[in-house]
Amino acid sequence: MAENMEEENINDRSKNETEDDNEMDDGSDDSDSDDTAAQDEARIRELEKEISKNPYLYDCHVELIQKLRELGELDRLRAARQAMQKCFPLSEEIWSQWLQDEIPLAQEKEDREKVEALFKLAIQDYVSVTVWLEYVQFAIGGMGEEGGIQHVREVFEQAITAVGLHVPMGATVWEAYREFENALLTGLMPQPGAVTTKEQEEAFSVQHRKVANLFKRQLTIPLMDMEETFTEYQEWLGGTVDREVEKCYKRALEQLGRVKPYEQQLLESEAPRLAAYQAYLEFELSEGDPARVQCLFERAILDNCLVPDLWLQYTKYLDEKLKIRSISMAAYDRALRNCPWSGALWRNYVLALERNAQPFDVVKGAMDKALMAGFTEASDYLQVWTVYIDYLRRRIDWTKDHEQDLETFRLTVERAADHLYENFGLDGDPEASLRQHRARIEARHCGNMAGARELWNQVMQEGYGSQASMWLSYYRLERTFGDVKHCRRILQRALNSVTDWLECITQAYIDFEREEGTLEDYEVAYSKCEAQLARVNERKAKAAEKEAALKEQQKQKKKQQQQKEHKKGDKAGGDKGEQAGAQQTGLGAGKWSAAVTGARSMEDKGRKRKLPEESTDRDGFKMPKAPSVEESPAKKAKEDLTDHGESIQHDPSKDNVTIFVSNLDYSTTEDALREAFQQCGEITEVRLVKNYKGLSKGFGYVQFTDAKAVLSALKLDRHPIDGRPMFVSRCEDRSSGRKTHQFKYATAMEKNKLFVKNLPFTCTAEALETIFKEHGKLKDVRLVTYRSGAPKGLAYVEYETEEMATHAILKTDGLQIGDHVISVAISNPPQRKQPAALAPPVPSLGGGKKDTEFHGKARTQVALVPRAVQRPGSGATSQKPSATSSSSSAAAAAGSGAQDSSGPKAKMSNDDFRKLLLK
Repeated sequence: MAENMEEENINDRSKNETEDDNEMDDGSDDSDSDDTAAQDEARIRELEKEISKNPYLYDCHVELIQKLRELGELDRLRAARQAMQKCFPLSEEIWSQWLQDEIPLAQEKEDREKVEALFKLAIQDYVSVTVWLEYVQFAIGGMGEEGGIQHVREVFEQAITAVGLHVPMGATVWEAYREFENALLTGLMPQPGAVTTKEQEEAFSVQHRKVANLFKRQLTIPLMDMEETFTEYQEWLGGTVDREVEKCYKRALEQLGRVKPYEQQLLESEAPRLAAYQAYLEFELSEGDPARVQCLFERAILDNCLVPDLWLQYTKYLDEKLKIRSISMAAYDRALRNCPWSGALWRNYVLALERNAQPFDVVKGAMDKALMAGFTEASDYLQVWTVYIDYLRRRIDWTKDHEQDLETFRLTVERAADHLYENFGLDGDPEASLRQHRARIEARHCGNMAGARELWNQVMQEGYGSQASMWLSYYRLERTFGDVKHCRRILQRALNSVTDWLECITQAYIDFEREEGTLEDYEVAYSKCEAQLARVNERKAKAAEKEAALKEQQKQKKKQQQQKEHKKGDKAGGDKGEQAGAQQTGLGAGKWSAAVTGARSMEDKGRKRKLPEESTDRDGFKMPKAPSVEESPAKKAKEDLTDHGESIQHDPSKDNVTIFVSNLDYSTTEDALREAFQQCGEITEVRLVKNYKGLSKGFGYVQFTDAKAVLSALKLDRHPIDGRPMFVSRCEDRSSGRKTHQFKYATAMEKNKLFVKNLPFTCTAEALETIFKEHGKLKDVRLVTYRSGAPKGLAYVEYETEEMATHAILKTDGLQIGDHVISVAISNPPQRKQPAALAPPVPSLGGGKKDTEFHGKARTQVALVPRAVQRPGSGATSQKPSATSSSSSAAAAAGSGAQDSSGPKAKMSNDDFRKLLLK
């Protein structure tokens, strides 16, 4: 009995302990859930703060919506979705979730109207079968209202217009439409035994025809599983299908057979399936059905919404083939919401606005948005500015009061030219096309040749003065609208400035004087052109002669090398023969070697050059004879360098098709350079500059056949070759004084570029690309290296958009790679120091001028002229001479020692100075 009682007490105790544990577990779960909720709320506030600073952070919007949806914060969730929809087109998934959350809450008419407005926004972003099915289901839910059935039919008609041609999924919308009409038909059927009126029979007949028409319309479209639809139609009719309908069905079935391979290719391809869509589009474009082409474009864009080329292809088709204003303008709006960084899209959009006669304020607003889109290439800005300036020129009506429109045109051209030059230099507008356009307008329409000349002078002063094509354009303008005096002046200036195609200028100059000038003018022009061409041809001939001599020298050197190798082989064979003969005569190997060595040493002594005879001075010391000038070692080394080194004669006429490559490894060959640049264009010549030993100096020249290839080659600057980053620049004559070097990379903040530091030295660009491409689409990855190619542990990672870059910072800053913890930040280099105004140079002993710009005063400021050659000043007072005055006095002393008081001044030689010092 006691044992039973004790057992019951133990059970009760364990039961109580279990209950206590459960209570403790419940409390723990509550605390965990509270902590999670607090963390989620903190994260939500952080995301809201980031979005308030920069509303174009796509990933932050998505994460915020997901967090709020999990917490069930409906009002905040709705606000977050609305904020994102203003900045971005929403994906099919986001719209589906939003609509599913709002539809159950729409009980009142006002709420249903709000949901209806959401559906209209959703179908504008992308053409989605899923969203359209949700839309028609929502419309069916409100058919009980006044005009509800008609509204449902309108929505269904919009749906089959938008996605009814969708080959794999379009049948679902058709079937839903038929089910709706069949339900209405069933409601009109009379009850068994009931007497029907004429109105009821008429209504039933009308509805029956609507269902039959839906079957017929669907069977004319190639859709998947259309054989089942045809069978269903036969069963619904309960009889034979009309021949015309069957004929249309067979035609559609045949069309389906032609498109099935493309649909199968889409199914087998991986997202985004752009190549498969392009092949499919080529087929549909060849077929020429606009509705089918438009439907396929919308399908492709749903999977490739961030591909500007696809949007360009689509909008071009709408502009040229469909030509429906509402459809094309809506497509442009959607394209620019998806790809605002495409300059070509903005250009076509401005043209479309002008084509559709939109007001000036609308076009100007579009241009302002385009300039804020953040293009990365100068060509994008140039084409946008060009199309807008062309639009402004076409707005000017020269038959009416046009001063205001003309002034707007002028100011816009200046603004565009300044914008391009300040941000991209001469690459912003390589042909100065904007100012050329304005100069032609000033000359032709305004009769303002003075203004046109001023514009052209600005162009030439900005760095285009060496190009013959620019001078010829200037000359043609002056020839058409100017006068003879200015034409002659332009040609004379061009003759002395052009470095590329001088023959064109000389021919134009001579032809001009033949037509307009006197005999004296013609002879002057002919002599000037002949002299200038002679100088150019002489330079070319010298360069060709030098090049031929270098080739001959290399050929002789190669021949001598072969002869040396041949002699070595003969000598080795002779030694072997001598050794064999010694063995045959009985000499030992040691004795034979000693004999040969002794004989060769005697031969070498005989070959030695006799030393110069020695003499003795008056004290009896032996004094060797000074070597002659011809035997001077320094001069002999210099002559050897001149004879065996390689000097490239600068040919200015080929600068526009030549690039200069430096920082090369000494082992880099011309074949390696040719292989590195062959992708840029056809190469005429590759020249590595070599020393007198025939070894590379680490720099050279690559000459192309076309100037456009130079632009492509410049993009390979800092590209690694044989382990070192090569420096690529234009080939220019440094003696001309033109500024040839500009810092390649931006020195201001770039919000779409990240600066990464503390990287392991073993980290490669491919590894960085793998890490960072998970957070957005990359544009460029660049490792920072020394000139030798050794890594610095730094890198720049550039994304397509600022949002991607900001998201990547959050994910990668503090990330550990190997044993290193990397630091990631927005690229914002410190301000580059601007050199101060140069101070006057300080004279010094030996060398040239000493700069005092960065290091203060030059150290050598005392007069180092020997007192023996100094003369006291003529002034009454004695002052401590400065470095400048000391130098002047030295020059005066030198001059006085070299001339008579009456004779002309002559320079003193080194021997004269030596005699003065030894006095």
